[in-house]
Amino acid sequence: MKVNITARHLELTSALKEYAEKKLLHARKFAGNIKKGHIILNVEKDRHIAEIVVSVKNHNITAKAVAGDMYAAIDVVMDKLNKQLKKHLEKIKDHRQTAPYSMVANLIWEDMDRGAAGSEPVEPQLEEVRKLDVKKQSIGDAIKTLDEKKLNFWVFREPDSENLNIVYYRKDGSHGMLIITG
Repeated sequence: MKVNITARHLELTSALKEYAEKKLLHARKFAGNIKKGHIILNVEKDRHIAEIVVSVKNHNITAKAVAGDMYAAIDVVMDKLNKQLKKHLEKIKDHRQTAPYSMVANLIWEDMDRGAAGSEPVEPQLEEVRKLDVKKQSIGDAIKTLDEKKLNFWVFREPDSENLNIVYYRKDGSHGMLIITG
């Protein structure tokens, strides 16, 4: 990682430079793909200002802090940067989740329709098959499991019924349930 340090209105000592670089290198545990970092240390009257700009893939993440001591300002700005990096990584992980099954089903039907228009019908191919052990749970427990495991849906049976049930997240963030009979 390339690190640039800019000092404005203060003398950049080697100890201060090493401290700031060490703190920025420590932030790599939250986002190992930091390409470059720019640390700006500034003094205005009795205010010590530390600002950090890091480049992560296609994003620049900026954090700024003010304190009475430059070392304290660096500590505060690094805490802010680490929180932002964690949040950024969570967003990336959320976007990498698999597509909802309804979307996958629509794509399969579109492919089949295209195949019907041509000379040979196209058979849908499964990319992944999973065996599911359906548990008996109450609706509340099923929703709790859905939330804890951060899944798109959860399949279960109610203790007093043999119907198969599916709880899922709706677009508005609330929960929905399908009851499969027969």
